[in-house]
Amino acid sequence: MIQTKYISLIFTALSLLLLGSCKINKGFEALDSYNYFEAKKYLEKSLKKNESPAAFGLSKIYFRTDNPFHNLDSAYHYSLLSVESYKESKIKKQEKWKKSLDFSLDKAKLQRKQISDLAFKSAVTENSVVSYQYFIAKYPWSKFQEVAEKRRDSLAFLEVEENQSSKALEEYLNKYENSAYRHKARSLLFLAQYEETVKSGNSRSYVLFINKFPDNPLVRDAHYQIYLIETKNGTVADYRSFIRRFPSNPFVEDAWTNLYRLSIADYRKETIEKFAKDYPDFPFQHLIAQDLKLVGKQLFHYAENGKYGFMDEKGGRVIDPIFEYAGQFNNGLAVVIENGLYGYINKDGEHLIEAKFEEAMDFDQGRAIIVENDKYGLIDVSGAYILAPDYLDIGEFSDGIAYVQNEEGYQYYTLEGTLAFSAVFDEAFSFEKGIAKVRKGDEKGFIGLDGAFIVSTTNGSLNHFKDSIFIHELRDSMNFMYASGAYVFEEGFDKIGALNSNRAIVEKDGLFGFVNGQAKVVIPIEHTPYPNYMQFSQFKKGHVILQRLNKYAMIDSLGKSVLPAIFNGIGSYGELIPVSKGQGWGYSSKDVRLKIEYQYEYAFGFENGNAIVEKNDLTGLIDLKNEVIVPIVYESIKRISNTTLLVKKDGLYGLLSTSNATILAAEYERILEISPHFFQLIKNKEITYFDMTNNRIISLRE
Repeated sequence: MIQTKYISLIFTALSLLLLGSCKINKGFEALDSYNYFEAKKYLEKSLKKNESPAAFGLSKIYFRTDNPFHNLDSAYHYSLLSVESYKESKIKKQEKWKKSLDFSLDKAKLQRKQISDLAFKSAVTENSVVSYQYFIAKYPWSKFQEVAEKRRDSLAFLEVEENQSSKALEEYLNKYENSAYRHKARSLLFLAQYEETVKSGNSRSYVLFINKFPDNPLVRDAHYQIYLIETKNGTVADYRSFIRRFPSNPFVEDAWTNLYRLSIADYRKETIEKFAKDYPDFPFQHLIAQDLKLVGKQLFHYAENGKYGFMDEKGGRVIDPIFEYAGQFNNGLAVVIENGLYGYINKDGEHLIEAKFEEAMDFDQGRAIIVENDKYGLIDVSGAYILAPDYLDIGEFSDGIAYVQNEEGYQYYTLEGTLAFSAVFDEAFSFEKGIAKVRKGDEKGFIGLDGAFIVSTTNGSLNHFKDSIFIHELRDSMNFMYASGAYVFEEGFDKIGALNSNRAIVEKDGLFGFVNGQAKVVIPIEHTPYPNYMQFSQFKKGHVILQRLNKYAMIDSLGKSVLPAIFNGIGSYGELIPVSKGQGWGYSSKDVRLKIEYQYEYAFGFENGNAIVEKNDLTGLIDLKNEVIVPIVYESIKRISNTTLLVKKDGLYGLLSTSNATILAAEYERILEISPHFFQLIKNKEITYFDMTNNRIISLRE
């Protein structure tokens, strides 16, 4: 009886097993014949006994689009179930599935791959952050996982890049920690924090930014902006106040340096000592000590083997001749050239600014223009860039302002490297007496130090005459114009000349006269033009030469006749006036009496009782009685001062006094006046100096 019971149980189990195997087989057979209803029924019933192949079959049904059960999510669910349950099944079952159903783990994985590939295509079609995020979350094993992450991160980054708010960027960085755009997003976050916090020109807002975002890399820029704002006028008071109020600012050392350089702008010992007394906490005491040592040194060029060095006033070598060029010292620094590059040295020969520039100018007001890579920049005496070398041109500073040209046009900058005003021009020139000539589109005129037009026109051109009077030139006429735009004269002129000695030529209807600096006619418009009269009829020493009936006359600044129109030539006004009637030159008195006969090839005006004359292609000096002071044996004579003459003889130069005393023999290839009574001499490529005040030659000691 018991045996019968066991046999019955075994038979029942075998029957159930065969029945389960039968269902899975029927499910696959129905699937192969596209009988999806039957297949679905048998496969769902087989899930308990044959979970992996049954889930595989159901995934197939839901994946296919030729039946009413198509659902990608369900297909994906059963494909995952098929792979995972296969891994947990026994090897005997796996072998049986392979033999009876031709089913394996590879097939399950292939099904999962096909579903994920289709899901990726769907995500690509939608191409949104949401679609890629959904794919990433649901298909972590897909080969497209990395691509999807990159595309998701890219789209999300584009969204925050367009938004550019710090909140959105922070959310992006928190959400996408491994994004390839993380670095860019962080940079944008730093910039957004900066721009959302600071207000241009408001140093308090920059302080707030520094305190709120101490780790932001733009903190240094904020410090710099505070420095620029607080020292925008570049005055001693500005730098002193900045140092006191912002002692921890990283640019406080620059402030100290600028305070020092500004305070000792005249570079005198007394000034340097006063600074040391006024600022005992100056952090660069070595600069004071160095400048006190160097300030009294007077150095001069010398040349040796084609290179330049410096010697002291006793001719002792101070700086060896290692430079291809060396300039004069300004603000304690001199331009030098080494290996074709420009730099700056101090009077000890120390390279305070390394030779790295293609060009470099002398320092002026603590600033120097330099050229790097064919672009212009501006440096201070420490070599720091006030303006980086990014510009096409930089003009000279005047009134503390210089024009700077870039690809957009011309703007004006201060000595501190800040914009003087925001206006951009198509053409610009340096300031002179508080005004500068500019053009912006069709508008041309002159601006003031605030960048606003003082006077302008869109028709013709404008030139400055004097004070608040300008010359408006049209195609066929010219007129004087006030800054208000009103004309000085109802009718214009044909020509207007430059102002010399408070007189300017005006021409109208074929005649010319003269106006003064207030544009008032002071000499009637009644004189006949002659060839090159705009050049030759310029007032000098209060007098002007005119031509009448092919003869020359001279009048004074009020139009009164000095010499009548009886001469072929008239020279400059003086104690006696050079005149010619065609057969040589002589001299006339102011009452038209010939005082020195016509005997010279040319005669210059008298100055301090003597005049330069030419005879037989040679030059000399005579007095008012026509007595020769300097023999007429020189190739040329040029006045250097009231008492000193530069003479040339046999191709060489020398110095004479106006009394014919030899100051320097004519044996030099060149004589250049560097400063009053101080000359550079060149002879046989050797550079020496002549101190006329102390009557001494300064030359290199051997």
